[in-house]
Formats: sequence, structure tokens, C-alpha cells
Amino acid sequence: MQNYSPYYLLLFVCLGLMFLNALKKDKQLVHYLFVIFCGSLCMVAAQKLSAQSVGAYQYLIGLFTCATCNVSWLIARTLFREHSPISRRHVAFAVTIAGLIMFNQTWHYLVSLDPQPLPTSDIMWRLKQGVNEVTILLSSSILALSFWEAIRGYRGKTQSQQLQSILFASAFFLAVFNASILPKFIFSAAEIELYNPIIITSSALLIVLAMQAVMVLQARVKNDQALKQEDDIGTINNDTSHLNESGNQDVEPELIVGITKLINEQQLYLQASLKISDFAQALMVPEYKVSRAIRYHYKVANFNLFINQYRVKYAKKLLICDQAKEWSILSIALESGFSSLATFNRVFKSIVGDIPNEYRKQNGDYYNEGIRELVD
Repeated sequence: MQNYSPYYLLLFVCLGLMFLNALKKDKQLVHYLFVIFCGSLCMVAAQKLSAQSVGAYQYLIGLFTCATCNVSWLIARTLFREHSPISRRHVAFAVTIAGLIMFNQTWHYLVSLDPQPLPTSDIMWRLKQGVNEVTILLSSSILALSFWEAIRGYRGKTQSQQLQSILFASAFFLAVFNASILPKFIFSAAEIELYNPIIITSSALLIVLAMQAVMVLQARVKNDQALKQEDDIGTINNDTSHLNESGNQDVEPELIVGITKLINEQQLYLQASLKISDFAQALMVPEYKVSRAIRYHYKVANFNLFINQYRVKYAKKLLICDQAKEWSILSIALESGFSSLATFNRVFKSIVGDIPNEYRKQNGDYYNEGIRELVD
């Protein structure tokens, strides 16, 4: 007889992580996906634990286990791709796998309720077998893609990013190896059935904890970057007072025109994770020339501060205009080119003096009243 107690561990750990990320203030896309993933694993554990007591209704619970391997792939893309990690085709692929899983669970439920009509239909059984094979093939492929997302471009990553890749890829490989290959070498068929709860739970927890660890590491890196930006902003007056005015003579006028176009016409500063290399590539000049232009012509200490000043200026307009009055602060932050709400709040307060929410309260009514007076 199987020991189902490991499923309680899976259930409680996933519930805890699900609520931890659901209640997080500065949620990003990866947190929403992770909550869905943990919820699906909770349903896996609930289905296993309730199988003997609820009978055929376990397959109704199984309908909600459709966001495991497919969502883990979306999480991997979100964690390891900076630009456009998820598009409509990725969501469509994940939804297709979810639909196949739900089809299988519905089939088992109908067969359990009335096993006579369905087995007599040879076409239906062939359809079921075909869908099952396709589901296994797609699930295996998407697990391989999740592993690939972690290791792609490894050599070009920073030391912190390489650590995240190793952690995620190792956990993923060990989980798959533990769930599908290792038991067949060390256990008999009867022992595999007996130890199946431990195998499933340990494999799932490896992946869940690795994802959470990578999310924590990435959040720590972003916080360090935000603190560095604060230090840069805090020392702006000291830095600009020591700029060599003669350096302005070395800045090419064509370069200033190009930077102005990127800022005013293309609004490149609205892109998240914008780097000085992106500017240099767009202008087809070395990075040091862009940096020199920012320091000597625009009198700004560094590229990050230069871009954030334009982002804050854009955000200030959104905070007090009628068209965006229903937008959340997070939406305005993302629309203005900031990657997170925490960074937006810190940078905005450093430049303006108030946090965005307070700025909206203090200026929104006055702005709208002024517009109405002009219209009237």
C-alpha cells in the first residue's frame, strides 16, 4: 500500500510559496506565473491524496493540474530572457498542452462514471491513445525547452546569472532524472508504485525550490542595482561640478542630434532594461562617445541617471493626466520604462522628492481643474 504522506509535504510547501508570492507587493509577471504553477502542483497533491476517498471526482480535481510543465517553461523564459520573454504563440502552446491534459482527465472521469459506452467505441479509444501520446511528447519537449532556457547563452552571462542558470538547470535535470530514469534502475515495478509519492514529491520540490531561489537571487541583484542608482543620483551635484567644460568641445554635433532623435522621436527611454550599448548600437558609435556626450553636453553623471530623468518626466505626465487616471502605479511604472515598482518608487522620489502616489494626489486635481478651466 502506498504511503501518501509525502504529498502533504508537497501540498504545504506549494501553498506556502503560492501565498508568499501572491501577497508580494512588487509583483511581476514571473510571480503570477509562479503562483499558477504552485497552485497546479497543489492540485496534483490534492488529487493524489483524495483519490481513494472521492473516487471518480478525483479527475475533476485533475482538471486543475493542467499548469505544470507548460507553465514551468513560461517561468523559465521569464527568468532567463530580458526582452519579450512571452508572446502569444508561447501562451498558445502552453494552453494547447493544458487543453490536452484536461481532455485526458475528462476522459477518465467519464469512463469512471459509465464505463460501457466509451470502451465500445473503437474510434474514441484510438483518439484517447493518440491524445495521450501527443501529450507525453509535448510535455517532454517542453521540459527540454525549460532546461535549454536556463543554459542558453551561458558564456555571455554575468557571474550571478551563471549561478542562477546552474541552479535552475541542475535542479531541473535532477528532477527529471529522479522521476523517470533513476527509479527504473534501482526499483522493481512494484517498488516504483510503492515509492511513487516520494519520487513525485521530491522531483516537484526540486523544481519549485530552484525557481524560488532564482527569483530571490534576481530580486537581490535588482535591489543592488537600485541602490547603486540612488548613490549615483545622490552624488550628481558633486560629479557635475567637476566636469571639464572643455570636454564639450570633443562631443560631435552629429552625435547630439542622434541622441536627441532617440530621446524625443523614438522615445527609446521607454524600453525596459535599456543599456548604453543599445544607444551606441543605434547611433553606430562606440559606447565611450555616448558616455562622454552625456557627461559633457547634457551635464549628467551617467547613462542610467540620464535615462531615468526622461522616464520620470514621462511618468509625471501620466500620473496627472485624465487618460491614465485609472491606471495603477505599477502600470505607469512599466509604461514609463521601469522594470519594477520598487525601482520606480526609489528613482522617482530621488528625482522629484515624493513617491509617485503622493505626487498624483498632490497634482492630479490641480491639473485636471486647470484643463477644465481652459476648456470652459
